[in-house]
Amino acid sequence: MTLLSTPSDMAPRAVRTALRAFSLAVLLAGLPQARAAAQHADLVDSLRAFVQSEVDRSGVVGLSVALVVDDQLVWSDGFGYADLEAGDRATGSTRYRIGSVSKPVVGTALMQLYEQGKVDLEADIRTYIPQWPEKRFTIRVWHLLTHSSGIRHYNGDEFQSAVRYEDLVGPMDIFKDDPLLFQPGTQYSYSTYGFNLVANIVENVSGMPVEEYMRAHVYGPAWMINTGLEDWFEIQPGRAKWYEQNRGGGVRNAIYVDVSNKYAGGGITSTVEDLARLHIAYQRGELMRPETMQLMYTPRVLADGSEAYGLSWRISVREMPDGRRARLVSHSGGSVGATTLFWRFPELGLALASVTNTTVQRSPHARILEGILERIYAAGLVGGGER
Repeated sequence: MTLLSTPSDMAPRAVRTALRAFSLAVLLAGLPQARAAAQHADLVDSLRAFVQSEVDRSGVVGLSVALVVDDQLVWSDGFGYADLEAGDRATGSTRYRIGSVSKPVVGTALMQLYEQGKVDLEADIRTYIPQWPEKRFTIRVWHLLTHSSGIRHYNGDEFQSAVRYEDLVGPMDIFKDDPLLFQPGTQYSYSTYGFNLVANIVENVSGMPVEEYMRAHVYGPAWMINTGLEDWFEIQPGRAKWYEQNRGGGVRNAIYVDVSNKYAGGGITSTVEDLARLHIAYQRGELMRPETMQLMYTPRVLADGSEAYGLSWRISVREMPDGRRARLVSHSGGSVGATTLFWRFPELGLALASVTNTTVQRSPHARILEGILERIYAAGLVGGGER
């Protein structure tokens, strides 16, 4: 558990541990006193027992969760092992591959440049990526952000690539000469490669290496102190090991991959606490103006009538445990040896993140987040939305 996404999170471990011990109690103090005293221990125990049962059932090696209520990080925890062989336990600050949740993280950087007038969402991407070849149809910037560009997704074993790239131009050779699947803007087709070009735009427009830009303008303002591009050779404290479930239900080490072929598409490592801080930074207006965020959250209607995706976020409406409806801004992620689910309810000041270091036959994330929602609603911590 942790109290707030602030510089205090950079305090020594003992101080952070003390803060975590009181965090949910502070939040519950807003409830009637007797009720808070009675429910505090029971709620924490209920959440832990529930998540642990789902971890045991799924067979994942390690899993971490974080909960934001009233735009404050009020609970984070780890279950199982970050490193099974070393016996290192998972915590709220364990660093995982977040897979495609990288997309809205880097999408945030592009929208900052849009807000500054440096990127036109309607412009041909060749305006910002001169290395991109001319195609039969024009791809506009917003097509990349909404997976409507017509650029293909992985073929064959490309998801498991072990090739190391030293820049953002090299990975374009994988797909740039392939024909588009359809005329951009006419339909939805998920494409990590298409989204990779978002990082190219950020780098070319800002004049900074994309990782440098992200640290200065996204990770830094949001206090995402344990987030960045995965580099196999770099020492990244707290990084988990990666596992996969075998056919018998046991686990083994996942194969080696190098994610330098897909930075914006799925190459970032982070923690559930840092994902919570990203939500909080959005809510506090520390990354962009409210109107820019609303643009990100607005689904683009394509020619075929589909409209599930905004500008780098999946947008839907969800019925909450109290029967009310609320807008859900979300993304999931899958990597070799890791999966992620990140749910945000901006109008409720509520967010939940769950990440694991194991590829399993059936991900536990949706069941875990749904179960946490049920329990915090039952405890009276949150409520509201439209009926």
